[in-house]
Formats: sequence, structure tokens, C-alpha cells
Amino acid sequence: MLKKINQFIFSPFAHIGVLAVTSLVFTKYYFLLTNEYYPPAFSEKIANFEADKVFQKRFLIPVTADFLSQTTQLSFDKSLKFLIALSTFGLLFYFKKILDFFTSVSTHYWCILILLPVSWNYMFINSIFHAYDIPTLFFFCACLHLFLTKKYIFFYFIFVIATLNRESTCFITVSIALLLSNLNYDCNLEENFRRNSSLARHLFTQSFFWLLIVLLIRWFIEDSPGYSYETTYSMKEFVVDMWNGTSSWPFLNTETFLGNPRCFLTLFGCVWVLIPFLWNFIPSLCKILLLFIPIYLLPAFLYANLMESRVYHELNVVISIVIITGLIRLKESMIMRICK
Repeated sequence: MLKKINQFIFSPFAHIGVLAVTSLVFTKYYFLLTNEYYPPAFSEKIANFEADKVFQKRFLIPVTADFLSQTTQLSFDKSLKFLIALSTFGLLFYFKKILDFFTSVSTHYWCILILLPVSWNYMFINSIFHAYDIPTLFFFCACLHLFLTKKYIFFYFIFVIATLNRESTCFITVSIALLLSNLNYDCNLEENFRRNSSLARHLFTQSFFWLLIVLLIRWFIEDSPGYSYETTYSMKEFVVDMWNGTSSWPFLNTETFLGNPRCFLTLFGCVWVLIPFLWNFIPSLCKILLLFIPIYLLPAFLYANLMESRVYHELNVVISIVIITGLIRLKESMIMRICK
């Protein structure tokens, strides 16, 4: 009896069901705990091509939601919720496949743990909703999995669509370069290029598509109000406010824990503190992926409000990959010791 129950719990049918329910619960609370605060960034304005440039260029989800609301009985709001739930499911589904790839074992429900840093960053220490946030994580995981498993045609199709959602798809190319570059420091430049010629062609193709789409979008929304990049708040001033415990955007209520700028120090739900303790169990490829963090932060310092916890999009996935693969390897090691 217990064997049958165990088989059912870890069956594909049960797995899909659990991921679907988890996605619905996450979506419910995501919409309950966040709101659209800035009128020029409202999803309906993006759908009608009336938003400011910096938000208008990320039109995929609002436009799709508008299409669904006009062709089905779903309202625009419910269409958005449906797309976010679908994106959350896709995030969990492809994140599991990425974990399987890095650990070479069936990871079952470990993928759900990614929602810990995601929920913390996007809901608890953030109250701002943007329709393209969660889909960005889904597209990142989907593209990474598709390329790693050499499903190139499907990869480029999703890559193009993902760039219509958010221009940060360039970081997909960065992560692929980090994971698959085959460099030998004993070889000269020509030999290393020959060793990586196939990868280089893919990286060039992705860069070409990304640049072409970004330029086309910029031309398409040229008449939209505002600028392509918003003026960022001072991170230096925020750090001073955090040190003094005084209110600073977007942490404006120092009387509560989540409203105090010092809460920013809990970014990603503090799961990053586990990395040193799991270091010996983290796969080598995942350790290389940590180089993604400074590469991501460099342009973020220039174009993002770093005190806004939702702007660390792809870092949620990268940090989760590193930590969860380490936990899985730790668990496997403990089982082997017990079995001995």
C-alpha cells in the first residue's frame, strides 16, 4: 500500500497536479500582495500602447491579456492572472528540468523551493506589480533548458518571444556562454576559438536576434511618451537611509519590519547565506554560473533601481540553481553515508 502511495506521489500526473496547484496559490497571493502604483506603467495602458517607453517596450503579456479579454469571456484582469499562473507553472516545470540536468537525478518537488526567494523578492519586500516580471523568470528557465538540451529551433522561437516580454533575454546568452564555454588556458586564442566555434555561432545569432528585436521595438514605440530608461534613484542615499533606519523609497514605513529599508538586507529571503555551507556539494557548472551575478549587477547599477527588490529577476533563478543543487547533492551524500 505504502509503495503504491509513494509511486502515485512521484508520478508525472501527481507532479503536474502539484505544480498546477502551487502556481494557482502563488498567483492568488501575488495579486493580493502587489499593486500597480505608477499610472504610466499600468498594464492596460501598455496593452493600449499608451504607457511610457520604458514600460511600453515590454508589451507581450499585457497585449496577450487584452487579446484574451476580447476573444474570450475573461476580463483583462482575469486574463492577466491566467497568464501569470501559466508563467509560474512554466517556471516550476522548466526549473525542475534544469535541476535534473545539473544533478543527473530526478529532483521531484525540489523545484518548488525557487518560490521562496521569488515570493520574498516579488511579494513580501515588494508591493509593485508589473505584468512582465514572473514571465521573465519562466522564459529564462525555458530558454536555458532548451539550449542545454540542444533543442535549438524551439529555443530560438521562445527566445524571440521572450524578448518581446523583456529585453533582459541578453542574460540568457550570458548564462549559456558561462556554462558551455570550453576554454583551455594552455591553448592559444586560435585553438580556443576553434574549440568553441559552434557555441560562438550560437552566441552571435542570439546577439543578432536580440539587437534586431530591441531596435525594432524602439522604432515601433518611438512616439510613446517618456524615455527608454527611467531615471534611477540614488543607491548611495538608500544605503545611508538603511544605515540610519529612516524611510526611503520603496521602504516607507519604518514602524514595520517589511517597511523598513533594513529589510532590504533580507533580499532573496537570505537563502544566499547557505552557499558557503553547501560549497563542497554544489556542482562545478553551477559554481561557474555564480559569475553571472557581477555581470548582471553591472548594467543594473546603471539602469535599475537596485533598492527595488523585484529588479533582480534572473538572479532569483541563478541563486536558486546554486543552492538547490547543493542541497540535492548534500541529501544524496547523506543517504549514501547512511546506506554504508
